[in-house]
Amino acid sequence: MSIDYVSLPAAELVFAVSGRERHIVTSEAAGVALEFAGGDPRLAHASALCRRVAKLAPAWGPYSREAALEYGPRCPDCAWILALHRGDVDEEIAAFTTVNGFDAAVITARLGEDFGERLLDKIAHDPALWQGADRLGPSHRSQLLGHTTRHLPTVAVCQECAEIGIANAHGYGATCPEVGIICPGCTVAADGVWAGEWEGTVLAECTVSAPCSVLTTLAAHYEISCPAVPVRDRTSVAEEQFTPTEQKGG
Repeated sequence: MSIDYVSLPAAELVFAVSGRERHIVTSEAAGVALEFAGGDPRLAHASALCRRVAKLAPAWGPYSREAALEYGPRCPDCAWILALHRGDVDEEIAAFTTVNGFDAAVITARLGEDFGERLLDKIAHDPALWQGADRLGPSHRSQLLGHTTRHLPTVAVCQECAEIGIANAHGYGATCPEVGIICPGCTVAADGVWAGEWEGTVLAECTVSAPCSVLTTLAAHYEISCPAVPVRDRTSVAEEQFTPTEQKGG
């Protein structure tokens, strides 16, 4: 009995999956992986732009930033490698930093106006960073951009707000009393079969307030003002159970 496979799209770039992140694979790398898998895309694992090994996802079609946002969190390293290659830096900065009005207000109140945008822009245009010969591979610049993106702050609210909404939890016009900003790159979130319905919930044992030391270190290097985390935030956040609000375009 023959088995019908979803064939690889005839495109320069295709999707691949590793863990929870969506990666970018060139058609050449996908073709090599497919050959090693005996032509079965379900068994094909390819080297992504970031050089991580990821499982091909031909059913998602050709890679594009717009399509990627529908399929879950993108690999920041892959995204930046491609953006630098194509000259789409401004568009990528916007994609990784644009959040809803509530989240934007919370982050701005804590870190100042356009903190993430300014930091990424400084890195993207730093003349001291080495690009490397492989235009579709990791570089000094793409590694810093990817690492920074993973540590950009995200807004977290209490579990009740996450489940039924702020208005239902605390009343119309109210703000979650436990709202705060955390570092998704440093914080541990429940993940895997064991987590069940709590998947994605921040674990109280390792909830790290933003800005984390990654951001404060980079901000100091690029001479961008970045307030330290108040002691009260460091202690109170660790005692609560939070759920991140809608993620940025990552």
